[in-house]
Amino acid sequence: MTGSCIIDGVDLSSLGIFIERGGSDDFLSFPDRRLPDFNDWPDEDGLDVDLSDVTFDAKRVLVNYVITAADYVSFKQRLNSFESMHFEPGYRQVFVKEFNRTFSLRFVGFAGYKHKGGMYNPRKKTGKLTAEYSMDDPLQQFTSAIGDPVSTRPETYVQLNQVDLASYGIIVRDVYSSALRPSSAKKILERKVRHVNGVLADDVASHKRAAREITIECTMLAPSIGDFWINYTALFNAVSSPLIRLGSPHGKTIACFYKKMANFKKESPFSRGARVSFSLVLQEISVMDAVRLLATGTGMIIITQDGHAINLTY
Repeated sequence: MTGSCIIDGVDLSSLGIFIERGGSDDFLSFPDRRLPDFNDWPDEDGLDVDLSDVTFDAKRVLVNYVITAADYVSFKQRLNSFESMHFEPGYRQVFVKEFNRTFSLRFVGFAGYKHKGGMYNPRKKTGKLTAEYSMDDPLQQFTSAIGDPVSTRPETYVQLNQVDLASYGIIVRDVYSSALRPSSAKKILERKVRHVNGVLADDVASHKRAAREITIECTMLAPSIGDFWINYTALFNAVSSPLIRLGSPHGKTIACFYKKMANFKKESPFSRGARVSFSLVLQEISVMDAVRLLATGTGMIIITQDGHAINLTY
């Protein structure tokens, strides 16, 4: 389709190139949060996490293209032109009409190529090519100015910071398989002694709960691309909060932080209204009440030269 994908002002349809169905999903997925500093205290339940800084990693973007031509000469010319444009200096500006967005991407390489139609026989030539990019600025499509979603779907009874996910146009396919899963015990020190059967385990009388990973399997719907971007941006701003309270109006609240988005998939063309599926992966944490100070092995608090104790609690 004319104008469906334009790279640096070049309409790929003029080269017989288009994005394969399902080949553009990586454009939209949320970036991974950079793992914050944390302590996994062996004598406390859960994780003690430094929530003071929220940053995100650059995003890897794989795009699947299809190249077609009637004969080998035309095909090779188109393939060479496509390759050459990616080796121009600077970032590639990739406009995707379906999403009504331009993405600034750094070309990394071609991750795969599959050819059909041979070379010299008089048949149509088709190549499937995967280009790998880096979205060095992973927040380029989001703005903090959008805070409120606009959907009016029925409640899911799953809330992030007291906002039902239905407000973002989300249907929750599953969350309870991980949210209700009993915690595992934290690993304790085990020692193997030569000539002694089994292991010697320390402190087996005081099991502590390990932090869980909570996965919310979602389907998001929006009647238009405009509503999709409002709801999708509002959701990203919500999960970007340093601390997320996951809960329901009448259930237990779980303290956590956003870790990553997994399995993003565009379920249908956006021309018929947006429908995407994905999983939000959250890391359960503990909000520590105790203050931990650096001490010697005998329990004496260590004091610095200026008379202050060293606080180890985030």
